[in-house]
Amino acid sequence: MTNIPGMSKAYDSISTEMCTATKEIFGDKNDFDRNGGMKAMSDALGRGMVLVMSLWDDHDQNMLWLDSTYPKDKTSPGGPRGSCSTDSGNPDQLESQYPNSYVKYGEIKVGEIGSTYGSNASYQDEAVLQLYQ
Repeated sequence: MTNIPGMSKAYDSISTEMCTATKEIFGDKNDFDRNGGMKAMSDALGRGMVLVMSLWDDHDQNMLWLDSTYPKDKTSPGGPRGSCSTDSGNPDQLESQYPNSYVKYGEIKVGEIGSTYGSNASYQDEAVLQLYQ
């Protein structure tokens, strides 16, 4: 169930109504709806998608939108997004201090929902991907 202060009700699934309510509470533009919402997402999933993973940084917002407070002065719902400091994530600092950064992805499972975990797991071969900077 969602637990967002100020939201008129809690939701137990992702729906158009839930997405609209969340955007309103967070004070965000509803780009999801403007771009076709759930129907467009369903159509895209029906055409097939490719999982893409990468190691990258953000010279515009220092990745604060991911795990800090963004915008930095927004304390209402939608602003705080994680525990990282608003002074963190400076790409110039990260690139100079960690020039040989890399990430290793593993145990990626592909299968029907609910089939990739537990004692009866039946999924395609595990994929291990590596990305080196």
